[in-house]
Amino acid sequence: MNISERLFETAIQDLNSVEILYNSKQYNIALFQLQQSVEKFVKSFGIKTEIIKPKDIATKISHLPHKVFTRLYQSQIEELSKYKGTPLLIPDMVPPHQRGKSKVKENLKGIKKLRSEILSNAELNKNNLVEIDDLKKFFKSAEELENEPTFKDDKLFADIKEDFVKTNEHFIEYFKGDENIKSISEDLIKNSDEITKNKVENHKQNRIRQRKFGYISYVWINLSLITSPHEQPTRYPSNKNDDIPNSLYNENHILIKHIPEFIEMMRKTITRYNEVYGK
Repeated sequence: MNISERLFETAIQDLNSVEILYNSKQYNIALFQLQQSVEKFVKSFGIKTEIIKPKDIATKISHLPHKVFTRLYQSQIEELSKYKGTPLLIPDMVPPHQRGKSKVKENLKGIKKLRSEILSNAELNKNNLVEIDDLKKFFKSAEELENEPTFKDDKLFADIKEDFVKTNEHFIEYFKGDENIKSISEDLIKNSDEITKNKVENHKQNRIRQRKFGYISYVWINLSLITSPHEQPTRYPSNKNDDIPNSLYNENHILIKHIPEFIEMMRKTITRYNEVYGK
């Protein structure tokens, strides 16, 4: 068992202990264990996907697991920024129906915005303040992401087939005189129904996988931001006043009230994570 797998298993143990501690009214330690669980899950994911290295756990990430995701998005930003579009010498090789349809700029803009929002919210959450309206939005958005995407199979099949056939027709015309390419493209067009069926299935599976990862990342990012500021005050008395952890984190604390929901969401992420990445 490698370090990523060991972190993941330990995170599950931490999550199981949250429920026990919560039911025993050890609220401050329950919240601490929730923070630890989220942190270990995210670090496990970071190592598994090579976003971070094991040596980064203590130094560069520490108790701020949201940094794993800002690193992930920064890597994606750098990769998308390299894209310069179609090489100038062969713009006509791209089929006419596909020209100008690249979503690279749109995706780049979206990832930059997401990374910026994570960093901004991390700064705001330093004061340990979470508004009830923010939690409601969090729960509502997570619930929406639970639903698998729906597909209009007939339209999806027609669109993918049309794109596939037009692409091969264009190659026949573009490479006019090349009998080998003509033969290959004509054969592909002839078998386009069967090929399209496979493309449709792959498209649907990819979309479902993306939605599952969307749920995982949404829950883990937000719970990282919500719980990280409580890593210390759940365990140590305040040096500014007379507060001690078990009086500060009582049944009226906004996060303590919602620990059962957090546990349920985290368990759903475990299921989806195993479906996306394998047990």
